[in-house]
Amino acid sequence: MAASCRAGGTVGRRDTECILEPLSLPESPGDVAAVQSSPDVPCIFCQECYLLAEQNQLLKHMIIEHKLVIADVKLVADFRRYILYWKKRFAEQPITDFCSVIRTNSEASLEEQDNYFLLCDVLPEDRLLREQLQQKRLREILEQQQRERDDTSFHSVCMFCDQEFTGNRSVLLNHMAREHAFNIGLPDNIVNCYEFLAVLQGKLNNLQCLYCEKVFRDKNTLKDHMRKKQHRRINAKNKEYDKFYIINYLLLRNWWPCPCLLRMIHSLYTS
Repeated sequence: MAASCRAGGTVGRRDTECILEPLSLPESPGDVAAVQSSPDVPCIFCQECYLLAEQNQLLKHMIIEHKLVIADVKLVADFRRYILYWKKRFAEQPITDFCSVIRTNSEASLEEQDNYFLLCDVLPEDRLLREQLQQKRLREILEQQQRERDDTSFHSVCMFCDQEFTGNRSVLLNHMAREHAFNIGLPDNIVNCYEFLAVLQGKLNNLQCLYCEKVFRDKNTLKDHMRKKQHRRINAKNKEYDKFYIINYLLLRNWWPCPCLLRMIHSLYTS
């Protein structure tokens, strides 16, 4: 399939001028969980709505029905806020002010050609939006982590020996590392610890090995397998765990947190 590309005609000087000030992001509750559990995400162009978990269906809808392609969408820190922002902007100005036009089948007759619109961070406004969303998400995550570090009401049960722990999450995590050789990382590197432990406990309840992720017929067989194979650890290749580690909120292409967030990160690890 041949394709030709041209940039939107008015992206240059006007866009540079319009991003001199911080962008106005859609309002939402400050709590990270509240944002993530928001019921739906609207299509940028029409009244169709999808659950946040159905992100891929929404992207497919916008490609098929509206010819819009969003580049590097996995690097967008807050998909819902990103979509809401561009829904507002596209209602204010033509799509060609923001998107490059990709013409498919350019060597065919005009009737057989299709124009697709590419929204990407080559556009300064899009790049700034992505950066601001990442800064905001990181700030929320750091605040959540600090609350967990300071929390003395933590209560949970060891998933290996059923011993109960209260106080701070670090007591349980250090116990599992010391007594059961199960180390998921330093407590200060982890966020949303309750959810993390619930995910791991759910796998064990389903008789699934945490490392190789095979399912076994009974609890004793699973325990023997994990002990003999030294599988009492998590599978680092499983992307499901990425959101529980602070480092993964920093590792974005060509991005590094602003000085105020760097100071916040430094204070977390030196206090």
